[in-house]
Amino acid sequence: MRRCERCGVRFSGNLDRCPLCRFPLTGAAEPSVFPVSEVRVAGARARRVLAFAAAAAALALAAAGFLLKIPIGAIAALAAALALNYLFVRNCIARRPDVLRIVSRCFLLLLALAGVWFLATRDMSVTTFAIPGVCLVSLAFDAVLLAALKGAFVAGYAKYLLFDVALGLVPLAFAAAGLAEQPAPSYASAAAAGALLLATVAFARRELAAEMRKLFAA
Repeated sequence: MRRCERCGVRFSGNLDRCPLCRFPLTGAAEPSVFPVSEVRVAGARARRVLAFAAAAAALALAAAGFLLKIPIGAIAALAAALALNYLFVRNCIARRPDVLRIVSRCFLLLLALAGVWFLATRDMSVTTFAIPGVCLVSLAFDAVLLAALKGAFVAGYAKYLLFDVALGLVPLAFAAAGLAEQPAPSYASAAAAGALLLATVAFARRELAAEMRKLFAA
């Protein structure tokens, strides 16, 4: 039987995360004593519809690229964006995360799309403004939640907070490599990431240490 280390509750069935707090379950799965729920059936149906829609969109994109003679780089960027969007929506359907996790993943999706677009176009406005801008918005979002919820936010969303801090430092690499037309946004992103990390250590040290132990133990 699987167990949630955070809630101390045991669950039967093929669950990956705790239905109460969404924390990863440990232990071996056992057959559920209840029948498959309608929610899970509806989710599987939605994933099939999503896969069909994504495949149809990919075919339409390929046809449009051929007929309109769109550059292959732009087609590749759009195809990658379509794939990332498909994976994001599928994950939301399958995992049914809460609103804060969806918003956090949206920021990660936007950064991934911006990275794909830069690789396809080499447009330095992406590395100068778009990526640092998304990082700053994401860090501000985390700062507001940390101020409002303090340890509770860190206990539930430490993984996303650390991702945001690490990604907030990435624009520094763009500035160092000469991929940013103006370094100020990159410096601002890095400064905000450092400030958020210091605030987390100052106001939620215990919760952060506990979550780090869980993350590395897993």
